[in-house]
Amino acid sequence: MGMHNSGSTALSRCLHACGLFMVNNATQCESHFFSNYVNDELLMGGGANWANYPIMSVDEVMSYRETVGTFMLQQWRIDLMQWGYDGTSPWGIKDARTCVLLPLYLDVFPNSKVLFIRRDPDDIAASLCHREKPGVGVLKDHQYWKKLTLAHFERVETFGRAHRWFHEVGYDELCRQPAEVGRRVHDFLQLPFTAEHEQVYCRTMHRDRLATKTWTAFKWRVMAVKKGLQVMLE
Repeated sequence: MGMHNSGSTALSRCLHACGLFMVNNATQCESHFFSNYVNDELLMGGGANWANYPIMSVDEVMSYRETVGTFMLQQWRIDLMQWGYDGTSPWGIKDARTCVLLPLYLDVFPNSKVLFIRRDPDDIAASLCHREKPGVGVLKDHQYWKKLTLAHFERVETFGRAHRWFHEVGYDELCRQPAEVGRRVHDFLQLPFTAEHEQVYCRTMHRDRLATKTWTAFKWRVMAVKKGLQVMLE
């Protein structure tokens, strides 16, 4: 898990390519069942609610335990097996909303391992300010996105660190040292890490880093052009 625009998609793609069943039947290496249906529609109500600040309280999240929580527990295996899951191997899900919903997930799946990717909150906020997001559009409010990011972090720190299996990854370190960080991630998840897996991490993070740099350069060019036009109009 990780906040939106934190590198969680790149990390999930590495894990999926290295043999961890991540479902990957929705955008951004997500699960349609968990991300779109359960988290977005059933728990958060769809639309722009995923971006609400303050985030859902722990009491509100846990109020769904006997309804949505029970439904997840009854249906997850059936849904995953429709997409190729063998029914017994390790599996994972990725969705930024699980940061907010973590207390419920840990109650429903107490033996899960929490893998959290952290990126600088200012970098996340800057990225979110210039990206069109579902239900929100483009919201150019750096402080809003930073507050929302820090609220996600706080929820994970409170419940993730208290969980018996918790591991944190830094996005910047993952970009700089993909093989070393990938090996630590696989050790935490008790998954093999081969030379082929090392190449997966190196290629994936190289592409993600280039995409981030390209987007940043494009963003500043657009902003410069807009500023120039504004000056000309004035």
